[in-house]
Amino acid sequence: MTVQHPRARPIALLTAQDLADQTGMSMSTIYRKRSTGESLPRAVKLGGHAVRWRQSDVDAWIEEQLEPQAR
Repeated sequence: MTVQHPRARPIALLTAQDLADQTGMSMSTIYRKRSTGESLPRAVKLGGHAVRWRQSDVDAWIEEQLEPQAR
């Protein structure tokens, strides 16, 4: 008997430019916030200096940044 597992939806990984586009922050702001530990979505290290952000983490982070009346 062969069990076929449904394919999971691929995880969308965003570049720093994608993150800037979605948040309205400049690239320099993203790099500064990353280096100083300021609030940003959790990053995923891919090896070397490569860093990406999961779309789901970015969406959740943006939602957290909204003021309560804007939700």
